[in-house]
Amino acid sequence: MALKVDYVLKETGTNLRRNLTLSFATMVTIAIALTLVGAALLMRQGVANSNKRFHGDIGTIVYMQPKASQDQIDAVGRAIDTNPHVQSRTYLDHEAAFKEFQELFFDQPAIKDSLHAEETPTSYKVKLKEANFEVVQSLDDQFSKLPGVYSVIAPSDAVKRQEDSFSKFSTFALIIAVVVGATSLVLIVNSIRIAMFARRREIEVMKLVGATNWFIRIPFMAEGLVQGILGSVIGIGTVAALKSWMLPTLVSGGGIWSGFHIEPADLQKTSFVLIGAGALVGIFGSAVAATRFLDV
Repeated sequence: MALKVDYVLKETGTNLRRNLTLSFATMVTIAIALTLVGAALLMRQGVANSNKRFHGDIGTIVYMQPKASQDQIDAVGRAIDTNPHVQSRTYLDHEAAFKEFQELFFDQPAIKDSLHAEETPTSYKVKLKEANFEVVQSLDDQFSKLPGVYSVIAPSDAVKRQEDSFSKFSTFALIIAVVVGATSLVLIVNSIRIAMFARRREIEVMKLVGATNWFIRIPFMAEGLVQGILGSVIGIGTVAALKSWMLPTLVSGGGIWSGFHIEPADLQKTSFVLIGAGALVGIFGSAVAATRFLDV
């Protein structure tokens, strides 16, 4: 028995109207689950974006001993150049380091006049390709052990605190999303089974005249697909609203949110993921429900 598009659309609309309240509850549940998933995904991307402030700025400063030999200085430079995580580096000799020192403490004469140019330690300012905690800490451990190095200033603690804080939040959001997602699957299954039960006589007649299980199953799977997509659209709208409304307030408060930002492309990619997830949940749940009913 051939399956026509207009038949699928008609049957899908009929099923949705017959179970309007349950369909609405299903869509809302899916929306809540996908909102949490979207928030967790954007949280992870926001952390990566905020760490980029270390990429474009000074990621690590390697201070040399004031009396470090030129061979030691050159050896540290070669170690930095050969490190795969380093994007670029700038060397400040005694004169350049002294000039920067004067600019930093221009309003504190006691400190400003405490050093002469030849006493100012030379340094390397290192920009990183990536600024996660493991990379920053590994550079700190590597360079601090080199001969002639006085100290290494790296944002290890700041990166670690930020990653830990947001990791806990995103993990919690994903756990809740899994629980709510399982609930939405149950609702979809029940919705489809109720719709099939209401039409059980009609389905029996269809099977008697030669309708295959797939002919009967497809309209109900389409119903689940519609519920999943509509739920994902609501979830995307909620995530976008939270980004526009809540994120600026959190960022303006500073703290671990300082530098946290989400690009429009991040929201767009997350939206595609949520639509795909909603469609899969809807199709899978309805397929399971239809199969179980038809096997009875």
